[in-house]
Amino acid sequence: MPDQKPQNVKRFTLAFVIVALVMVGGQVINLVITFLPAAADAVIQVNGESSVTVASLRNAYISSVIFFGLIYGVVLLGVHKSKNWARWATVLLAVLAAAGGFNGLARILTSGSFDVVALALSLAQLVASCWLLSLAFRRDLTAWFKHQPVPEK
Repeated sequence: MPDQKPQNVKRFTLAFVIVALVMVGGQVINLVITFLPAAADAVIQVNGESSVTVASLRNAYISSVIFFGLIYGVVLLGVHKSKNWARWATVLLAVLAAAGGFNGLARILTSGSFDVVALALSLAQLVASCWLLSLAFRRDLTAWFKHQPVPEK
């Protein structure tokens, strides 16, 4: 059945949905933290020079949730419609997410503190991104996104 999606296309879409959920979900968690009563007076040191209140970061997190949501939503729509540009956009977003996940893990390991939520998000980012990248260049997936017939073996 040439019109039926190959299994790897379904896995690729699932992997991208997971990456999108982790990336947007991480920003939503940060946004929720800014609304907590304990965060109202909490202060973050930035580079040891200036300090910022957690509550003042609320608008930045709202903007990032909207920005990430729009970007991942548009690309997900392209993946759903089997657009080749969307496949390349997922590769770029997966590389950026993997770099962010690796950076998060490195920060956790070098800081000496143990943040379970940050660790889980970083690991999820890294694993989902690597899964997505491992599927992105498979022959059947590439043919599907280029709308070429998939050669049968």
